[in-house]
Amino acid sequence: MASSTFQLPILHVPHSTASSITTSITTSTMPPSPETEVKPAPPNPMAPPTPPKSVGMQPASALEAGILATAKVRANRPVDQTFYLSVVAGIWLGFGAIGALSAACGVPQSVRTEWPILPKFLMGAIFAFALHYIVIFGGELFTGTIMIFGVGWINRAIPIRRSLINLTVVYIGNWCGCLIMAYFMAYLTGIFDDASSRQWLTVATLGKTQGHGWGVLFLKGIGANAMVCMAVVLYHACTDSAGKIMAIWFPVVVFVISGYEHCVANMFFLTVGLLYGAPSTIARLWFNQSAALCGNVIGGAVVIGVNLHLMNNWISPIPWDREPKESNDLERRQ
Repeated sequence: MASSTFQLPILHVPHSTASSITTSITTSTMPPSPETEVKPAPPNPMAPPTPPKSVGMQPASALEAGILATAKVRANRPVDQTFYLSVVAGIWLGFGAIGALSAACGVPQSVRTEWPILPKFLMGAIFAFALHYIVIFGGELFTGTIMIFGVGWINRAIPIRRSLINLTVVYIGNWCGCLIMAYFMAYLTGIFDDASSRQWLTVATLGKTQGHGWGVLFLKGIGANAMVCMAVVLYHACTDSAGKIMAIWFPVVVFVISGYEHCVANMFFLTVGLLYGAPSTIARLWFNQSAALCGNVIGGAVVIGVNLHLMNNWISPIPWDREPKESNDLERRQ
């Protein structure tokens, strides 16, 4: 029986290809020589220290850029959509305000007398969720928009006329949302029909409409929107959900405990007080509203909006005291 042999075919590789394959294999398997290894440059002892990277927070420069982008979107938003979002914001505020009033009115009169801070704290702790609903779920609040547009105005990034039209529509829409909640959800439901709640509403309504002069209400309006807009800025600064919620909560509690005047919140609170028989008038309501509104504009657009811009774009008026922008940024972050 004849034996058969099997031969493998011979593969002819060109000399140039074989050389390149051999070179690549040698290069990939051989460690780099000390002469060709790139060494990092030694640290400069005279260089300023690198600021630590924040975890969960945006830098102030990126924060202003984000608010500026929001200003451009809101200024160019269709009027009907702006009105819809502002009505929604008034409704969300109404839900938070009803919960806040329920908590405050539930404190017995004897406890209110001994611990007057307790109903204020409960009211602020619950009312903060109104701003949570607006900024997380959606809506457009007048007092927050005035701060956002303030950043846009000082950067000359949005048209004045268009933004003023937007603010007017937002103010009217907030009124509509608050009136809907005050009448249908707070009055017709009879939530505050008991004697203790009526007594609290009467005292609160008279204190806001007749307890102070216009100048005092104006100053309280500045403080109120400074705190509310600080909450909005801190919300934009945080990058995680838990941080955003806590960033909103603390400034709102501060503004409520301090007894400051917020024009949109007063749309709801004073309307509910009048509906439940507080001995005041619509004229006194607008007296409070005019002072709180003017103060809120200053507190939002100037105290927060302008300051946020100056912290990122400070130019010293003293010629010999000017420093490079990089040095100012480093000092501000530290």
